[in-house]
Amino acid sequence: MDRAKVRQLAEFSVPAATVGVAAGFVAGGLAAFVGRPIGWALVTGLGLAVPLIVFGAGYAVLLALGKLPAGVFAPAAVYWVIGFPLALLVHSVVTEWTVTGTPGLPVEPWKFLAFRALLSMGFAIGFLWMHEQLGRHWWPRIIDHNVYAYTVVEQYVELADSLAARKAATVRARKKTGAIPRTR
Repeated sequence: MDRAKVRQLAEFSVPAATVGVAAGFVAGGLAAFVGRPIGWALVTGLGLAVPLIVFGAGYAVLLALGKLPAGVFAPAAVYWVIGFPLALLVHSVVTEWTVTGTPGLPVEPWKFLAFRALLSMGFAIGFLWMHEQLGRHWWPRIIDHNVYAYTVVEQYVELADSLAARKAATVRARKKTGAIPRTR
């Protein structure tokens, strides 16, 4: 892969990486809020942010390369059922290293990973929502020179068009059969 493509992938991945930055900021802020030293809070924030940035960028690259469909939850959930527990494992190792001076795995690491895999569904929902919200503001800014942004925005446009067509067909069918339309 040439430099231009790598640069475009990195530029496309900014919204996904921002989710990791935000999570690290929250983790570090919470550590400082509960009275931990500022250095400890910084390390715990970075210990969570860095792996989430890496996994978030990995998700964005898969999306950009067409390996994952845009706007679909199930692939994001499968991706994060692996990525989220591993990111929290890194965070746990970094936190223990910061507190005790030596890195170490959590007690019963398989149970640790399994429980975090259960929590990953919630993270996947939040990640996908935040990624799409940030992306809808970022990708149009780079769409004229970034082929990946152009491709993914086109996928979202097609998805929106198909949902609008489905809704219009439902309305037509209800009018034809005389069904009472639902109000919201």
